[in-house]
Amino acid sequence: MPLEPGIFAKTFPRSSLAANLDAVIQHDLHCIQFNLACTGLPSMPDSIEPQVVANIRREVQARGITLAAVSGTFNMAHPDPQVREAGLYRLAVLAEICNDIGTNIITLCTGTRDLADMWRWHAENSSPEAWQDMLETDAANPV
Repeated sequence: MPLEPGIFAKTFPRSSLAANLDAVIQHDLHCIQFNLACTGLPSMPDSIEPQVVANIRREVQARGITLAAVSGTFNMAHPDPQVREAGLYRLAVLAEICNDIGTNIITLCTGTRDLADMWRWHAENSSPEAWQDMLETDAANPV
């Protein structure tokens, strides 16, 4: 099976999902890693209304786009267990809609010990505590 080039849909920030997906097609791409931010929701929302799910599926199918995956990134290494717990909750919310939007893959990221920016390096990222927090986060959520 040949590889199909794709893109992270959030690469094309637009005012609507339709405009976002049109930008994908305009760049001759037909495969995306989806992010709920493209719908105007947070990337990892606390809830997702059924009409949003139906709209995602409809708009993607109308353009012949494949959803290779959906972004489920949250800070699994955050030192605050409540922050990690909230991320796990939102991950489960996301997992609930995957089949309905057309994918069965959720992408993840380990995160960082940085309290403000999950993309910024922190000296404690390689600590045994950070590793243990990530292991516990992973084991706590058999999605």
